[in-house]
Amino acid sequence: MDTRRFRSVILATALFGWGCVPAGDGGTAGTSGTAGASGTTGSGGSDPQGNAGTTGSGGSSTPGTGGTGGSSTAGTGGSSTAGTGGSTTGASGTGGSSGGTTGSAGTTGSGGSAAGRGGTTGAAGRGGTTGTGGAGGAAGRGGTTGTGGSTAGTTGSGGSTSGGDWGKSEDPSAGCPVTGTLPDYAALMADGKLPDPFKKLDGTRITDKSQWRCRRAEIVKQLAKYIYGEKPIPAKNLVSGTVSTTSITVRVTGGMKDVSFTASVSMNGATMPAPVLLSYGAGAPAPSGVAKITFSAIEASGGSGPKMGPFFDYYGTNHPAGYMVAQAWQVSRIIDVLEQNPTILDPQHFGVTGCSRNGKGAFAGGVFDNRIALTIPCESGIGGTPALRLKEQLDPGDNSTAEWPYHAISYVRWLSEVALGPFATANSASGDNTDRLPVDMHEAMALIAPRAIYIVDNPGITNLDPKSAYVTAMAGKAIFEALGVGDHFAMQGASGTHCSWRSQYDASLTAMVNKFLKGQTGTTGNMATDLGSKPTPTTYYNWSTTELPGNL
Repeated sequence: MDTRRFRSVILATALFGWGCVPAGDGGTAGTSGTAGASGTTGSGGSDPQGNAGTTGSGGSSTPGTGGTGGSSTAGTGGSSTAGTGGSTTGASGTGGSSGGTTGSAGTTGSGGSAAGRGGTTGAAGRGGTTGTGGAGGAAGRGGTTGTGGSTAGTTGSGGSTSGGDWGKSEDPSAGCPVTGTLPDYAALMADGKLPDPFKKLDGTRITDKSQWRCRRAEIVKQLAKYIYGEKPIPAKNLVSGTVSTTSITVRVTGGMKDVSFTASVSMNGATMPAPVLLSYGAGAPAPSGVAKITFSAIEASGGSGPKMGPFFDYYGTNHPAGYMVAQAWQVSRIIDVLEQNPTILDPQHFGVTGCSRNGKGAFAGGVFDNRIALTIPCESGIGGTPALRLKEQLDPGDNSTAEWPYHAISYVRWLSEVALGPFATANSASGDNTDRLPVDMHEAMALIAPRAIYIVDNPGITNLDPKSAYVTAMAGKAIFEALGVGDHFAMQGASGTHCSWRSQYDASLTAMVNKFLKGQTGTTGNMATDLGSKPTPTTYYNWSTTELPGNL
């Protein structure tokens, strides 16, 4: 929720071998008996690492052009020695594939049976070694062609969705191509239920946690197109700055204008390099031993006209992104600077928080930067954690008592007026068509996984759309559980004065901060609220919440 009648807010500065050569040809070179020794090298194919293919190529090293001369007895004899090596390579390939590392590339090495040249193709077995980067059996798929083995390692082919760079990259899904269709508004159908976060753009559903990283890439694109606008990521070498125990400076070059901004630091009794909580304004207090970053973010009221602040100076005042993306971009640039200067504040234990409009900002910050270890949005209201399509269903009423999605692009353009505009044209049921959105805020929550989120809410204020907020949080929790990280998602609702921190919030704050910012152990993931007449969450979504197999 916004603190209405305000124009600008404080916010955080934050504002990736088959060399089938006919044996007859070898016959002509049969006099090259000396080359037979190279064929013997082919027996290296027994190397269980899939380098067998490499060794197989040895058959061609001396006789090379003369894999034809692999035998002293006859040109075709080349296959008698080198061929044996090649088939040994094949056998090793089979064994290697059980580890998903190389073996299948070795299979190609069996081409060595065609007088040693096959060994050359067998060299692709090295790709199998790279395949260790992929999931077990998946890498084997590339192995069949040898060179494919290396693809398996690089992209993780088949297991390509595993091994996301969680917590170390602003967007760990950046390497995943998004090829599915993102329909325009006119082609979308209304559906009051929350979309299935595990259904891909092609209509199929992911079946393993390892596939989440690339499904996540689709959600990033959906949120950009339909709700938030795009958050560009500048090259690392364009970002510079300084860090001290009292302040941070950030400079970003290479845009329409070079931009600079600052943030203040309070060490709060923390030991360097200190875990840190960045405050957009209000929100959760930084516990002792956790440093605090504070900065003033810029936003302007109204639903049209040039936008202001470092992001819009850098990319242009008419960039379609909303202010939440702009402020999240600043937070990410702060993290860039901390990564360059990690001795005072620890970029690996970095949290964000804020309340009301700053809660919307903190939420977007965590959604769009996976380096953020803990996201704590407080009483964020529409444009924050509540699903947009649920407002009309669960919190109907005038905008003054329960805010509509249009409020988030007209009062202040927290969300993108370009992206969301077709779905929200007025603060009323007649002007709200957010049920046609193919994505919603529960999926924004999902982007935070496997990092952590603690939602602080205030069910006593109807402007915050409390029933919508509750159902969306429960749906978000179900997604985290399906991904095997349910304890990384907590929620506490407690009624009272807007943006006033209450004792009911303390227990989960301490537990979540201790685990995700201080690196301690403990029980986390509690969900509690004093909301009366709670809706049944599963009335508003019907997708499976069973935990997926595999690993993220």
